[in-house]
Amino acid sequence: MGIRNYLRGTVFLSHAVKHFRTTRLRRTHPYGIIPERPSRVIVEPTNACNLACSYCGNKDMVRPWTYLPMDRFRELIAQMEELGVPRITLHTIGESTMHPDLPQMISVAKAAGITATLSTNGTLLTEEMCTALVKAGPDILNVSVDAADPEKLRAIRPGINPEEVLAGMRRLRRIRDEHGEVTDSPWGEVKLPSLVATSVITRYWDKAEEQAWFEMYGPLMDDVFFHWPNSHAGYVPDEPHKRRGILPPKMRDWLYKKVRYSCHYPWDALFLLSDGTMSVCRFDFDARVEVGRFPESSLLDLWNGQKMMSLRKAHMDFDFKDWSTCEDCNATFYENRHEHYLRSQSIKKRNGYVAERDMWLTPEPMKARRERGTGAIQI
Repeated sequence: MGIRNYLRGTVFLSHAVKHFRTTRLRRTHPYGIIPERPSRVIVEPTNACNLACSYCGNKDMVRPWTYLPMDRFRELIAQMEELGVPRITLHTIGESTMHPDLPQMISVAKAAGITATLSTNGTLLTEEMCTALVKAGPDILNVSVDAADPEKLRAIRPGINPEEVLAGMRRLRRIRDEHGEVTDSPWGEVKLPSLVATSVITRYWDKAEEQAWFEMYGPLMDDVFFHWPNSHAGYVPDEPHKRRGILPPKMRDWLYKKVRYSCHYPWDALFLLSDGTMSVCRFDFDARVEVGRFPESSLLDLWNGQKMMSLRKAHMDFDFKDWSTCEDCNATFYENRHEHYLRSQSIKKRNGYVAERDMWLTPEPMKARRERGTGAIQI
């Protein structure tokens, strides 16, 4: 297991293996193995955001701020229910809690039997918002917070009020514990939502900051998760928190590009943006990876449409002449979720943190979780 973890968690080696598998698979499946339906839909309630985080491309987006209409969302849920799409995520590149109907969206999805997760920067967790979110009953609620030190947090996330975020997280935990819906789970009977804190490892992350982070946020969360920043597909070209390596950046990019793997999203998910654009990319700030519009085209038609097939072929052949946005996306150069998992486990262990709920269980309905066992969560 140790050797296997090492290989899976070593970015270059794991990507080289995935690259080889793609080149072998395309001999018999030039478009890859296409599921009958997406495994999830990732929804952008709004692309508006009240922060300007140093590692995020939202601040460089030129697309106007819009808010997803409820009638469009209800149509999405109806089609997801009909097709049997089991999961929805209510977050992409904006701050979800800025949408006035976010709790209602969660309620509509849950009423249809769909597993619902969302993420927030924690700046708008008022008593009213926390109560509405908890009563709506999402399965997972993720709060992104990258530092315990107020000055460091302000430097990473300009516009943030660290005291308000901490107060909001405490409020959320209290209301969840008091009023959350009780449900069966792999961890026994628990109250929803399960609360997760995620942190981007920036240049401010050191031993003292790490310890302070756990002391401040650890008691408020059911589990925690750490990951490295990236350029958000080129929207943050200077990458202020980029990991240092032995090779010069240009040589490293060239080398990793040679063993790039096929992005999994064209075979996994659809992304409904707040203006009705259907995309296939979590970094698509300006709707450049558009495969159609919803509900003008149905989910199934979009999933099997010509543009999706073209995108899949591009990723199988590593030929992006028709999808230039994908060409230099370093998420497919350097990202490795197993590396993030191993790093998270290591950080938790050295800080003596034991998760109340192991959130690396599959984020499917509780019964399915028990039947299927464990796997990596998609936060």
